[in-house]
Amino acid sequence: MTNDSSTDLAVDLADALAGEEFYLVYQPEIDLHSGGFAGVEALIRWRHPTRGVVSPAEFVPLLEASGDIVEVGRWALETACYQGAEWHAKGYRFPVSVNTSLQQLHRSAFVGEVERALRASRLEASHLTLEFSHRALGDPETLTTLTTLHGRGVRLAIDNFSPGHPDFSELAAVPVDIVKLDRDFVTANTESPAGASVIHQLVHDARALALRVIASGVEDATQRDHLRDEQVDVGQGFHFARPFEAQEIDRFLQDYALFSGRPL
Repeated sequence: MTNDSSTDLAVDLADALAGEEFYLVYQPEIDLHSGGFAGVEALIRWRHPTRGVVSPAEFVPLLEASGDIVEVGRWALETACYQGAEWHAKGYRFPVSVNTSLQQLHRSAFVGEVERALRASRLEASHLTLEFSHRALGDPETLTTLTTLHGRGVRLAIDNFSPGHPDFSELAAVPVDIVKLDRDFVTANTESPAGASVIHQLVHDARALALRVIASGVEDATQRDHLRDEQVDVGQGFHFARPFEAQEIDRFLQDYALFSGRPL
C-alpha cells in the first residue's frame, strides 16, 4: 500500500466507528479430543463504504498509531459481550475471546470498562477471555490490571505464543489461563518428529502451570492430528471453520450439533 493510500485510510478511519462500519466476525475453536465446540474468538472487520472489506492488517496498525484503538477496542469488547450473552441465552455455554491492545491495558480505566461491559450484557466473567500480547507482562501497571481482572473471574490468554516468548518461568508468577500458539509456530512444528517433540515439551511445561493450550492456524487434518497426539487442548483455523458473522455462527452451531453429534 502506498503512503497516500495509508493516509486516506487513516482519514476514513476517523469516522468509521460513528458510521457503524466496523463489525465482528467469530471464529470457532474446537476441542481436539472430544470434538466439542470450545468457544469463539471475536475478530474485528471494517466494511469501508467504497473499498469494501479492509484487512485488519491494514487498518489495525493505523488505529494503534492514532490511539483510536482504545475506543474501537472498547466497542469490540462491548459488542462481543452482548453477543456472547445472546448465545448463552439460547443455551450455548461457550466462552468468547476478545483481542485486547496494549494501549487498552495501559489505561487505569480498563478494569471498569470490562466490568461495565459484563454487567450491561449480563455475560458471566468466566465466559469472557481477553487475549493479549506477551509484551503486556513486562509492564508492572498492566500486570496489576490483568491480576485484578483475573481475580474477578475473567480468563486471560497470551496470544501468538511460542517457546521463549515469554519463557514459562516468567509465567509462573502471572495470572494467565491459556497460551495460544502462534500460527507460524504451529505450521513449522507439525510436519516432523523434531517439531512434535518441541510441541510435546511446550504442552508439558504448560501443564505444569495448569495452562490450557490452544493452537491457531490449523489448516488441515495432518496438523490437527499432530496437535491432538501431543495433547494440545483446542484448535482454531480454516480446517475447522472460517470466521463467521454472528448469524452464521448460529447456523454453524445448529449444523455442528446435528451432523457431528458432538457437545456444544
